[in-house]
Amino acid sequence: MMGPRKPVSLILGLVFLAFGIIPLLNQFKVIGFSIPALPNIVLHVISIIGAVILLWDAISEGSMGMAMGIGAMLTPATFIMALALLAIGLIPLLNSLGVIGFNIPQLAQIIMNVLYVATGGLLLYGGTQGM
Repeated sequence: MMGPRKPVSLILGLVFLAFGIIPLLNQFKVIGFSIPALPNIVLHVISIIGAVILLWDAISEGSMGMAMGIGAMLTPATFIMALALLAIGLIPLLNSLGVIGFNIPQLAQIIMNVLYVATGGLLLYGGTQGM
């Protein structure tokens, strides 16, 4: 059955794949264009939204009890990726608002792009389950 989570996961998965793959391909000189630079707050908010949807995917896949094979292996990976993405999006945002007094070190752009590609893949996988 297709609930509201499926199309949201698919769309966010495509967005995260675009945010990850296009800059990576540009950096390796495979393509000649890239996504324009977005303000950090936009990237942090998108990361938080993606993390929440990933958590929703991990919890709903795990609670169905139907996770077998690769689904059983991807559920913990989805949960761990969601927590990492949530921390990467939430900690700098809370620091910029003055709520917390610490920040995470600036991650290299290639690491963020790879993280976005992995998140996009997990979101696409979660969005296609049960279709």
